[in-house]
Amino acid sequence: MIDPDQRSGAQHAAAFLLTLDKDGAAAVLRHLDPNVIVEVVEAMGDVDASALAPEGVRELYKRVVIDLKRPGGIVRRRSAAELKQMIEQTLGREQAGAVFETIQKRLQQERPFLAIEKEPPHAISSVLAEQSDPVVALVLAHLDPSLSAGVLSAFEPERSTEVVRRMATLIPPGIDTLLAIADDLLPLVKQATSVALPVDRSVRLRSVAEMLGHTSGDTEKTVLEKLDESHGEMVKEIREYMFTWEDLGGVERRAMQKILAAVDTRTLAIALKGSSARVNDNVVGNLSERVRVMIADERELAGALPMSEVLAARGEIMNAVRALMESGEFRPSRAGEELVA
Repeated sequence: MIDPDQRSGAQHAAAFLLTLDKDGAAAVLRHLDPNVIVEVVEAMGDVDASALAPEGVRELYKRVVIDLKRPGGIVRRRSAAELKQMIEQTLGREQAGAVFETIQKRLQQERPFLAIEKEPPHAISSVLAEQSDPVVALVLAHLDPSLSAGVLSAFEPERSTEVVRRMATLIPPGIDTLLAIADDLLPLVKQATSVALPVDRSVRLRSVAEMLGHTSGDTEKTVLEKLDESHGEMVKEIREYMFTWEDLGGVERRAMQKILAAVDTRTLAIALKGSSARVNDNVVGNLSERVRVMIADERELAGALPMSEVLAARGEIMNAVRALMESGEFRPSRAGEELVA
């Protein structure tokens, strides 16, 4: 959000024009100096949303001494096509073309990689990953900061550090060099956009787990046993997604007591650290008063612990749960399955 007092005259004029319909805006533009029109139209493509919010419009109308007739105004930016149509209506096709050509040249000077910024972040990251560190630093120094941050996060920490170091000491080359680099990279980025994003393995396995959760118990058992013969690790991951730590919050009393009987108090005390209220209440609610006191004492004695230790303790409990599931002693309610008393 830009402070209204910090906006330039062109930005104020642009915001005001955006509150008008196209005919009204065109009528105002006809009375502007041609040199001013370029600045105003350029600003219209980048007016911040706060200027077009109701309060911003009221403040704007005060500034230009016009009665506020339509509270709220038009709370969107004009598209490039709409801006071009408005200028053509005002100046004619030939002069409008000249105005937009001037704007394009200014944009190229200020943001030589603007065409690349419009492409998907994953495509930009994949292409820059194949470039040298100096080129990556040069490009990222000229991209929108949030986009640069996203690209950097896709790199290994060591490379990210080196690229940032180069960005901090960068001496930019001339605009012709920057535009030449942009021209070389743009076709590669466009080509990368057509390549399907690889689906994360965990997403695929979660989908499989969810699907099996909707089958009968026999079908699930048969499928997983067959898969286990050749893909043991994969089956282990699928089982982990089929019943997670958070699912303990919904386990009924008898099954929960069966699970807790296989876990020692110290492991349970550590595993409950940082748990959601739902899981904590269901676990503690199924303990005897004596064991609750023991758990509370163990938690106090353990003090603050690294999350890795907490996750290891939860892993032990989940292993016990899966052992009960495999032996048939525990069967969690299935997706969409109605429970009856």
